[in-house]
Amino acid sequence: MSKLARRVVLSLILGTLIALLLSSVPSPVTAQSLAPALGSISGEKLFGQQCGACHSVVEGEIRVGPSLANILGRRAGKSPGFNYSSALKHSSLKWDIPNLDRWLADSSAAIPGSVMGYRQPDAAKRKTIIAYLCNTIPQPNSSNDQSSGTDRK
Repeated sequence: MSKLARRVVLSLILGTLIALLLSSVPSPVTAQSLAPALGSISGEKLFGQQCGACHSVVEGEIRVGPSLANILGRRAGKSPGFNYSSALKHSSLKWDIPNLDRWLADSSAAIPGSVMGYRQPDAAKRKTIIAYLCNTIPQPNSSNDQSSGTDRK
């Protein structure tokens, strides 16, 4: 078995094990267990650096991309008020931790035809961002100014 094939198999096994473990544990505990040691970089800071220019965790706040408030359990391409690509609108994907990880690793490969071009090859950074999203309590949007965007970063 080639090195790449071993990595793929191990990734699939690990993803399946994580999904099984996470299905029986509440999200806040699960998210904390996912957070890797990245020195002094917090999930909030990493989210701000990697995602914050285009996305918000404020409920209903649309930037270039949709709000990521309450993303876990939500269907991809279905958040109201945002103009998603056809690929996301017609996707049957539901946002869970393994799907978020695949999306952050390579969004174009996760949902071909989506227009958000983002790749984060560092698994520890992806896990930190996902843990932050799992632990974030969405803030209600105090503004009624919600501009429409597209799903690209």
